[in-house]
Amino acid sequence: MAAFDSERDPSWIKRILWWVCLVLAPAVLLSIELFHPSGFTHLGMFQFLSHAEHDQQYWAIDYPGPHWWLVLHMIQTPLVGLVAVGLWLTVDGIGAKDGMAAVVSAGLARVAIFVMAIYFTVLDAIGGIGLGKTILVVEQLVADGKLTPQQVEGVALVLNTTWVDPLIGGIGSFVSLTASWAAFAASVLIAVALLASGRAGWLNMAVLVAFGWELQTAHASPHGPIAFGLLIVASVWLWFGRRRAGRRVSRL
Repeated sequence: MAAFDSERDPSWIKRILWWVCLVLAPAVLLSIELFHPSGFTHLGMFQFLSHAEHDQQYWAIDYPGPHWWLVLHMIQTPLVGLVAVGLWLTVDGIGAKDGMAAVVSAGLARVAIFVMAIYFTVLDAIGGIGLGKTILVVEQLVADGKLTPQQVEGVALVLNTTWVDPLIGGIGSFVSLTASWAAFAASVLIAVALLASGRAGWLNMAVLVAFGWELQTAHASPHGPIAFGLLIVASVWLWFGRRRAGRRVSRL
C-alpha cells in the first residue's frame, strides 16, 4: 500500500509531491510568515508598509519594508499553490469502496481546495505583489521629484481605501474571506473523507482541522506560522500512520 493510499498508482512522483507540498512548502511558508506583520490597518496600510518596522507588537519578528512585502508575496503565492496540490493528494485514491460519505466529502474537499487556491492567488496578487510594487513605484517617483507630497497623500488614500474594500481588500473582503473559509472547509472535508474511509485517526484529523482554522483566522503572523506548523505535523503523522497500516496489512 502506498503511503498516500493510492494502491493502483504508488508512483514516486506522488511520494515526492507529498513531501514537497505538505512538508517543505509549509515549512518555507511558516518561516516567511514570521516576517508578515498583522494588526496595522488602523495606522494606514500605506503609511505602515512603506517603511521598515521593527516593533514586534505587530507580531512579526521584523518587517524590512516594502521590498520585503513584494518578495514575501512572490514567494508565498506559488507555495500556497503547492500546498493546494498536497491537500488534493490527501484524498487521492478514495473511491466507491470507501463508502458514499468518503466519496462525497473527498469531492467537496477538491472543490474547496480549488477555491482556496484561486482566491489566495487573487488576494496575494492584489494585496501583496501588486500593492508592494505600487508602493515601490511611488517611492521612486517621489525620489525623482515627480510626485508632490499632496499627490502622495492622494495615492495613499486610494491604496488605503482599496486595502479595506469589501470586495478585493486585504482584510475582511469577499476575496480574503472566501480564501480563508475555503481553506477551513477543505481541512474539515478532508478530515471527514479520511475518517470515513478509515485512512486516518481522530487526533491526526483534529490537527489538520486546527490547521484550517488557524489559516482561516489569518495567514499573517502569528496565525499563519501556527497553521503551517500544524499542517506539517498532520501530514507527517498521516504519512507514517499509513505506512504502519500498510505494513500491518502486508503481514496478514
